[in-house]
Amino acid sequence: MSETKKIPKLRWLYFLPVLFLMCFFSFVSNSLLSIALPGGMLKDLGFAASVAGIAGGVAGIGGMILQISGGHIAQQGKLKKFLGFSTICWSVITILQGFVTNGWQLIVLRFLLGVAEGAIVPGIMTLIPYWFPEKDGERSRAIAVVFTASGIAATLTGPIGGFLIAMFNWQMMFMILGVISLIIGGIWFAIMYDRPEQARWLSKEEKEYITTTIQKEQSALMKDGGNNVSGDKLLPILGYLLRNKYSWVLSIVGFCAVFGQIGFFTWMPTAIQSVTHAGIGNVGLLSALPSIAAILGLAVWSRLTAKIKQRRLSTGIPLLLFAIALAILGLFSNSTNAALYIVLMCVAGFFIQAFMPSFHTIPTLIFSKEVEGAARGITGFTSAFGGFAGPYLAGIFISISGSQKGAMYVMALILFVGMLASFILPKNLGLEAQGENNHKAA
Repeated sequence: MSETKKIPKLRWLYFLPVLFLMCFFSFVSNSLLSIALPGGMLKDLGFAASVAGIAGGVAGIGGMILQISGGHIAQQGKLKKFLGFSTICWSVITILQGFVTNGWQLIVLRFLLGVAEGAIVPGIMTLIPYWFPEKDGERSRAIAVVFTASGIAATLTGPIGGFLIAMFNWQMMFMILGVISLIIGGIWFAIMYDRPEQARWLSKEEKEYITTTIQKEQSALMKDGGNNVSGDKLLPILGYLLRNKYSWVLSIVGFCAVFGQIGFFTWMPTAIQSVTHAGIGNVGLLSALPSIAAILGLAVWSRLTAKIKQRRLSTGIPLLLFAIALAILGLFSNSTNAALYIVLMCVAGFFIQAFMPSFHTIPTLIFSKEVEGAARGITGFTSAFGGFAGPYLAGIFISISGSQKGAMYVMALILFVGMLASFILPKNLGLEAQGENNHKAA
């Protein structure tokens, strides 16, 4: 029996499920508008489809605001209170969406929803390295579990929202799921801690394993020169990161990857409908299949990340395969073989989140603790912008070409750029014994 198996694993039973629930309901709350609009909101409120489009995208703009602050706050060990308060805010905003009477009220609330949720991903991704060491692929598996939440949420949001609208109405859908999110916020305050040594429910043995293992891993890494930057002052840290080439590389990769992700998920139902000519109900069911494939792909690649070890490979290869899958979808965009097209959609879905377990471990391997949180925030900022640009530019190309072909090709091209950028990362990044062969950031 390995040393890891002898150690209690309460963080997998307490800490990780809370992170999962946080991400799950955050994704659900952000996605409810897509169900509410055809579920009666658009008809009841009578605003134009263009206003609905603005409301759909403005959350991504709002989400950019707290990306850097969220990572920095997590690095300082203050995420519990900050994200707990944020959860209360986006839960209340979700409830308030059930009371809107016009499009501009909805746009304002959607923007505020994005602001309130903006710190979640960089904050949680900064928190995980304090709880899960690299050893035995623990960190990549933990990250995969967290991001599985978005895949499951993408699969279940439609059925859950549709059920609540059918039982009540779109207003009650927002209110009910907003109240559930408030309960998740209460669970967060009860169970979550910023550092393992603070957790009352964690055994002394497990605390010692976490801290000593991570300390050994950190001491084996020759990281960047950011140790001379004060961890309490954000502006000097940002100045340092803007001069660091790896910070730019991660930002480019994050932008390109999320560009393809959100672009694909946003236009996937439209693409399925154009090929299958199915009704909206069946389109919703068929759209769940690529989301299920995404969950499977995330699980598989979290394991492969631990085996491949070379982070630039385990990040770049999934992006390349995702790009190839989208390019093939573009070739078959006018196909009359609906079954083949759905299969190709599932293949693309399998790779859509596969880069995540590897990609989100990289900042810990590159940057010192003083700058890691802000580095994740910068990457989250550019990723959020990619989440806005992907659907927008894909929509433009759909309008120009009159089909999904142009959108698939442009997303494939951007993903290919992200793959190339990932190979600028250090060659040996992620190897267990880096020693003298590890890198120094430029």
